Parts: sequence; structure tokens; C-alpha cells
Amino acid sequence: MKKWWIVIGVVLMLLAAGCGGRGESGGLKSPNGGPVTFKPESLACPQCRMPLKGLKDSAQYVAENGDVTVFDDPGCMVLWLQDHGIDADGAKIYVYTRDTKRWIDAKKAYYSQTDATPMGYGFGAYEKRAKDRIGFDEMRLRVLRGLTLKDPKIRKKLLGY
Repeated sequence: MKKWWIVIGVVLMLLAAGCGGRGESGGLKSPNGGPVTFKPESLACPQCRMPLKGLKDSAQYVAENGDVTVFDDPGCMVLWLQDHGIDADGAKIYVYTRDTKRWIDAKKAYYSQTDATPMGYGFGAYEKRAKDRIGFDEMRLRVLRGLTLKDPKIRKKLLGY
């Protein structure tokens, strides 16, 4: 009987250790408060749990203590920040841009509404302004209201199908 308690205890410890492991932040730290590099497939998005395939469409939140949380889609970042009560206006958040292929402040990026992104929200990030691209506040509002390519009515309006 005593052995069963030991086995159950070991299993519970392993499960608890796995929950905070490489899946969410992977122990990433930012020494200067900026974005960090990571290996593709080494992390999973904390919002949707999908592995990050690469830099394209990824986003990062850097906490005050330097902990970094990486997302596979800007839409996931918006939802995660909201779920965790983090004010996006004061947060250090970054997106990897499709046009210049570098990390920039997510609040200074311009967002397409029709790009094929990992979770299908449609908001690919760009450094340069262009017709039909929207700012961060508008993108954030649309994600929170569900006005994304995931909604069939929005998809039909923006893509015609």
C-alpha cells in the first residue's frame, strides 16, 4: 500500500513539473527588455498550445522581470494578455514583421486583416504602412470582439468566400 502512494506522488510531481516546462515561456529571459531569439519547434504558444514553427507571425511579451512569453500568432498574444489582465498599452510586446523580417514594437506595427496566420485570425504584422492595414488598437479590438477571419461573415466580407 505504501508503494502505491510513492508511485502516485512521483507521477504527480512529474505532471506538475511538465506543466511549467518548455511549453509556455521555455524559461526564456530578456536581458535588456527586448525580444529574444528561439529555435523553431522548441516552444508552444501558451494560448493555443501549438508549437511555434518559426519567426513568421510570432509575437512576444516581455514581463518586467525579463520573463518572455512567445506566441505563434498576434491574435493569441492579444487574447492571452486580456486573459491575464495585462494592459497592452503599458506592456512590452513585439511582433516579427512580414515585410522587414525583424522584431518591432507591436503597438507600432500595421496589421493586414487577410493574411494566413497560424491560428487563422488574419493579422499579419508589417513595419510599413499600406492600404487596408490597421493599427494595433484596431487589431486588438477586432480580436477581442471576434471580428477575425475565423468568423465566416468577416471572411466572406474580406476575402469574398
